[in-house]
Amino acid sequence: MDFNLSNEQLLLQKTIGEFTKREIEPRASEIDRSLKLPDDLINKMSQLNLQGMTIPQEYGGGGLSYIDCILAIEQISYSGTGVWWFVAFTNSIPGSIIQYGTEEQKDKYLYSIFESNSIPSIQFTEADTGSDPDALTTNVISSDDHFIINGTKRFSTFGSRDGFAIIYAKDEAGKCSAYIIEKNTEGYSTGPICELMGSGGIEAVDVYLDEFKLPKENILGKSGEGLNILQSWIADEKIQQCGACLGIAQAALDEAIKYSKFRTVRNKSQSSLPTIRSMLAEMYSQLEAARWLTYRTAFLRENRYFNWMIEAAAAKVFVVPAAMKVVELSRRIHGAYGYTREYKIERLYRAIAGASVIALSLDINKAVVSSSLVK
Repeated sequence: MDFNLSNEQLLLQKTIGEFTKREIEPRASEIDRSLKLPDDLINKMSQLNLQGMTIPQEYGGGGLSYIDCILAIEQISYSGTGVWWFVAFTNSIPGSIIQYGTEEQKDKYLYSIFESNSIPSIQFTEADTGSDPDALTTNVISSDDHFIINGTKRFSTFGSRDGFAIIYAKDEAGKCSAYIIEKNTEGYSTGPICELMGSGGIEAVDVYLDEFKLPKENILGKSGEGLNILQSWIADEKIQQCGACLGIAQAALDEAIKYSKFRTVRNKSQSSLPTIRSMLAEMYSQLEAARWLTYRTAFLRENRYFNWMIEAAAAKVFVVPAAMKVVELSRRIHGAYGYTREYKIERLYRAIAGASVIALSLDINKAVVSSSLVK
């Protein structure tokens, strides 16, 4: 087994890591508090070809691997902001169209990823659905040559940005189906940006669809196939989220090392204390185990290993708690200062909190894994 990254991947890590420290870190607090992803930062990430980096070259993308995307997300999430979601969504959502879309849909929507400030969205969650597609209330009815969609979606990341969205709704047969819609067109409106605990910059909003008309050729896949499309995308999201957890946890470890070396306790640096060194060693071990499990799972996804979606759930079950533990230990090393916005660890602590509930909760992911084991 070869555990080495290629020279090209090492250069990718270095380039995006330097970009994060130069362009995102100085603005991280501003992004976190304003909740907005700055337009000029989007343009700079586009110039780095992070936008659609895994889309095949014949559709205008970079043609890079899924593992490359995870490496990019890991580096950007180091800032403790939600900026990494831009990379995640401009790669994973087009992936659903690549896998299930018609050639006409690919030609129309994959190229649109690269338009100025265009960011795709997923719209599944509703106020009372949780993770249950059978509980969807957003509905689609057929009318002549088009569909009519009515309903409300919650927490749509980048939902008020221009671009397309893949929306999941109940068709006339009561089945979950997927549709490609154009945001910010007639019948489409959004609420204000949701004030989440952390990850400022993802611009999550509620979406309202009122007699929204959609051409019938905009159904994605077959009628009633929405759940399969959704499950495949969510599995992608889990691995991307694991990549983000690595970046946040690495930042937390680095902050703990820096603080403990600076902090003086009885004329000695805090880092010389056995208890602190024990905590640092535990943080490093948890992080490295999580890192290689994430990379392995990304490799399985890249090569379409038959059980890769179960492996994605298993990775989340381990990586998220491991990363949360690393961040918590770093906060404890910071003492009372870890509870102030003066130090980066406070932002990292809030950023990691969402990992246990986004892309299905840890308990649901455990149920996915265990169900597979006992079959």
